[in-house]
Amino acid sequence: MGGNVTAVGGTIGAVPAPTRPPLAVLDAVLERLTYVNEETGYTVARVATDRGSDLLTVVGALLGAQPGESLRLQGRWSSHPQYGRQFEVDSYTTVLPATIQGIQRYLGSGLVKGIGPVFAERIVAHFRLDTLRVIEEEPSRLVEVPGLGPKRTAKITAAWEEQTAIKEVMVFLQGVGVSTSLAVRIFKKYADALISVVRNDLYRLAADVWGIGFKTADTIAQAVGIPHDSPAAVEGQLSPVVVLRRIRWLCRPSSSASGQTSSSQAQS
Repeated sequence: MGGNVTAVGGTIGAVPAPTRPPLAVLDAVLERLTYVNEETGYTVARVATDRGSDLLTVVGALLGAQPGESLRLQGRWSSHPQYGRQFEVDSYTTVLPATIQGIQRYLGSGLVKGIGPVFAERIVAHFRLDTLRVIEEEPSRLVEVPGLGPKRTAKITAAWEEQTAIKEVMVFLQGVGVSTSLAVRIFKKYADALISVVRNDLYRLAADVWGIGFKTADTIAQAVGIPHDSPAAVEGQLSPVVVLRRIRWLCRPSSSASGQTSSSQAQS
């Protein structure tokens, strides 16, 4: 059936469907989470932008986003009858800060275990704009910072790697066609254990998470290079290093966000 019809001057005509606002990109810093639905992942948040001093409202599934993070949000502007103008998020990526102040705030927000405001200030004062590269590529150099010994440095390194890996896996799941609602369920079910499950026991998803059958698990498995009939797929014998490396390759900036493209690339 078509859209509703109405009589205008005795003539029956179709009422044109309202057009959706165009897609837009919003760069912002997540200031606080106002509301989070634990079941669906639907979130209402307040963000700061360079558009002015007032905080803006964003709504949508912000999987794993934490206050203090810089985000690149893709979605549409809309107007809520009660709450006014807001940005409806379709997807987002985390953007690492590029200024001294931004890096210090990011590290001092509590996102990385082992780094609080005091150590964030010390680390940034020592490494300046090179701070995040050092943490990512040369974490052993953190001992150069006064007060950071080997034990705390190891804790920071492990926390950074875990956080990075979790975000990569979430991007990967959505990239192979896992819906936002299913990605939320997976994230809620496993949390910090997510990396281990995807690495070592992928088909456990079908048993543990409602809505994920073996077909979806097969799609994910094939995207990371596990044949659907492979004993390794069931027994979790594929090297964790190989699986995570495959995920990172699929999530590289030049990869398509579509599951079909990701799957075909994995088979090439």
